[in-house]
Amino acid sequence: MPFDRTILKARLASPPAALGCAMAAVLVLMLLPARWTDVLRGGAATLLRPGQVGASAARQWGRGMVASVCSHFESADRLNKIETALERLRDENRRLTAELAAARSTTAKAVDDDSQRLLVAQCVSARVLGRQARAFLARQHLLDVGAATGIARDDLVVDRPTILDRGNDAELKSGQLVLSGGRIWGKVADLGPYTCAVRGTTDAGYRDLVRLASPGQSPDGPQRPVQGMLEGTGEPLARIRLVETTEPVAEGDLVYTAASKGVLLAPLLYGRVVRVEHPVGATHWDIWMQPAVSRDAPDRVAVLRIELNPARVAGKEGLGIRD
Repeated sequence: MPFDRTILKARLASPPAALGCAMAAVLVLMLLPARWTDVLRGGAATLLRPGQVGASAARQWGRGMVASVCSHFESADRLNKIETALERLRDENRRLTAELAAARSTTAKAVDDDSQRLLVAQCVSARVLGRQARAFLARQHLLDVGAATGIARDDLVVDRPTILDRGNDAELKSGQLVLSGGRIWGKVADLGPYTCAVRGTTDAGYRDLVRLASPGQSPDGPQRPVQGMLEGTGEPLARIRLVETTEPVAEGDLVYTAASKGVLLAPLLYGRVVRVEHPVGATHWDIWMQPAVSRDAPDRVAVLRIELNPARVAGKEGLGIRD
């Protein structure tokens, strides 16, 4: 019978035949001497070496590509966060710029002379005295402010954070508002012949009647105003009390002065509400305000002085007073 290669190939290609051939090859390798298998193993390693080197290089390249892609995504995420924060800061800057422009406009209107008003407000410019200037004035015995209330001259220099170079000579009075950049910075506390001490809005003992309004709401609008009592606490934030929990109050509301109605054409800005709390069982809000003016002493301020309008009042006849 002639030899048929096709039939032999078909039989060897079958799974049982392939498995038998593999087992026979393993058996042969096990029976071969060690020196022969070492030669075969070295030859196989030499033949497989390029493939191993290529696989290792491909693995290293893949790791580098994965690290590069991850770094790219992390950089893009950081860039996106930075751009978001920058845009938020730009919005905050635009908001603060608009508030400052509105406050300056309000101040300009508030101190504008109107011949029909009985009372007018005038701004008295003053410089804030530094430590060296206060020490010089103390040596000149000019800081006798508060002597009538038992406050010594040295107490004034040490304890009062701010001294202005205006006093009784500029017809200033205790309780007058002190402005910086068109916003309320404090009040005149004690007076001397040529100087006065200022109590800041956050200093302990500071009190004033205030009015709250949302940023888009006019504090002098037709709606019923939300009023409270501003108190300095000696901390960076001032506290607003006596506002019932039935009143609509929220973080971001603006705080204006309410005690100058009838004198100023528009209320002056105190600051912004940054925290609102409702204690359990309490009938009033706990409101905390961030002042619109930094606690750091500016170089110059303006003291708001109220006086009779000379256009309306001309002596006793203008006041309706008769001897």
